[in-house]
Parts: sequence; C-alpha cells; structure tokens
Amino acid sequence: MSWEKESLFKAAITALKAKIEELKSEQKAISEGILEDNKSSAGDKFETGREMLTQDLRQVEIQIEKNIEGLEELYRIQAIKNTQSEVKEGSLVKLGSEWFLISISFGVLHFDNEKVFLLSKNAPLGQLLIGKKEKDQVQFRGKPEVIEEII
Repeated sequence: MSWEKESLFKAAITALKAKIEELKSEQKAISEGILEDNKSSAGDKFETGREMLTQDLRQVEIQIEKNIEGLEELYRIQAIKNTQSEVKEGSLVKLGSEWFLISISFGVLHFDNEKVFLLSKNAPLGQLLIGKKEKDQVQFRGKPEVIEEII
C-alpha cells in the first residue's frame, strides 16, 4: 500500500464529520417539522404525527452523540504511536485481500481506490486480530485468513 496511515485517519475523520453534519441537517429538518406540526395540530391524528417526529428526533440526537463520541475516539487513537509488530488499537491490518483499521465501528471507508473497514477492537473480528502478528492466521467468514501486513 502506497499511502500512509495518517492520511487514512484524516479521511476517516473527514467522513465522520460529514456524517455528523448530515445528521445535524436531519435533526434541523425534523425540529422544523415538529414546529410546523404544532402550528396546525388539531386532534389525535396530529398528536400521533408529532409524537412520531419527536421519536425520530430523539433517534437522530442519539446518533449524533454516538458519532461525536466516535470522532473523539478516532482522534485519541490517531495520536497513538506504536510499533506495528502486532495488531493493536490504531493498527492498519491487511487480512487476506481486505484492509481493516482497528479504531471505531464505522463501516467502510473508500480511500485511494481501496476499501478500508473501520472496526472497533471490541468487534468480534477486532478481538480476533488484537495481539496477532504478520503471517498469523485467523478464522474469518468461515475460512482461514492470513494477516498479510500490519501498518
């Protein structure tokens, strides 16, 4: 891989910030919907609609909070400077043909024409990888996979 891990962290942080902004826009739209609903509310039908919007708002607020916590965690992990003789938090791992950044559970990040999966050290695969070294083998998706590289 020709890119540095620092660039990958920056891309992940940018993607997470974009997700937070998207959620904040959704939060604003729902809040405006609640205000509009309050202006025209009359009867049970409108009460139900307002309650559904309020529940949606709560869910979005929870997602925003979790993503902000994830961003803080990503900054913390980015600051970890470690030798890469074994998989640790902050390691970039090539398992078979796929790349994994042991950081936060975020899903797939498309970076430099590669797919990199951001996963927590507490995720099942993260737990399997922590402490392993290059050329170690783990069971992944029902088959043995070799750790090809640790950055």
